[in-house]
Amino acid sequence: MRIVQIILSNSFAGAERLVYYLSSNFKKSKTECSIITNDDLKKYFNSFNAIVIGKFSDKTKFNIQLSIFKFKKILFEAIKKIKPEIIHCHSNIPTILYSKIFNKLKIPYVITLHGSDVYNFVNSKSIIYKIFTKPQFKKALDNAALITSVSSSQIKNLPEKYKKKTIVIPNGVDSKIFKPLKNIKQNKNVVLFVSRFIDIKGIRELINVAKQLPKYEFWFAGKGELEYLIKGKNIKNLGFKTTEELVKLYNQATICIFPSYREGFPLCGLEAMACGCSVIATPLGFSEYIENNKDGIIIPAKDEKALKKAIVKLMTNEKLRKKLGKNSRKKALKYSWSKVAERYLEVFEKVIKDTPQIKLKKLSPL
Repeated sequence: MRIVQIILSNSFAGAERLVYYLSSNFKKSKTECSIITNDDLKKYFNSFNAIVIGKFSDKTKFNIQLSIFKFKKILFEAIKKIKPEIIHCHSNIPTILYSKIFNKLKIPYVITLHGSDVYNFVNSKSIIYKIFTKPQFKKALDNAALITSVSSSQIKNLPEKYKKKTIVIPNGVDSKIFKPLKNIKQNKNVVLFVSRFIDIKGIRELINVAKQLPKYEFWFAGKGELEYLIKGKNIKNLGFKTTEELVKLYNQATICIFPSYREGFPLCGLEAMACGCSVIATPLGFSEYIENNKDGIIIPAKDEKALKKAIVKLMTNEKLRKKLGKNSRKKALKYSWSKVAERYLEVFEKVIKDTPQIKLKKLSPL
């Protein structure tokens, strides 16, 4: 089977990690897989058969359109050269290119939905989005042989015709990398936040709560536009961290906090759990794999009182922390990337064989 994965963006986050780990596992199974990406992501895919097609700019709506226009011809020629049997594309901004190019090449494609793409499609009130992006995204979904979603919660509000052609394949975690470290001592008073420093991650609420709990240290790992807010006597901005550095942080922290307003299938929570960390998180996204009071604590989003109460409860109850940490590691082990890759390969085989009518009921669960 010849597969090409397309990922165009300016940061390495959930969608990009999915491409990386799928490609790694495809390589092990001797499946022929190519990656088409842009300059910003080149360093992450150097070890794969990656075709780099230029620099992607998303600083302004105008720059986005220019990037898309620039990539159109290059992308067409790259796919034509690879001659894949199937295309796997990830629904970031360049999704609006997919429908026109792939149908012209007559190659079936699968779109994976990751979170903000679905939210914007259903909820965006932006005039620019409604006029330019939404119609093209809709056409891409219409013409996709199949749609996959990383979580069941994010597709609840999709139009019924798209739900019928969508299957859920959760993301995974590399439990050989993200694991408890014997040589790292856990700190007794550290609350760790790992994510982008943007509003929807609940960072404002967490900073407000941190200022009310001066006896605990609050560590923030990541980067983003709200970096200027991360300051205070008990607040530390650790900046962007490598995978190796994150593993150490998860092992050092007393607890981890993920107070996002919404997520698709957030890898950060699963990675923290794989390290045996006890976590507090919000429902939309994290409840895909966290059972409240069993392997983590679920609280409402945007609720500072609930956030503060949960932090104090967990920080002052060592027995509960140990129970949640032990169970969280067990839960994370169920989400291996090898199983996720096998599921995608099964999907791709079905698409190639059964297009245009995919028999979803015959696909095995993860």
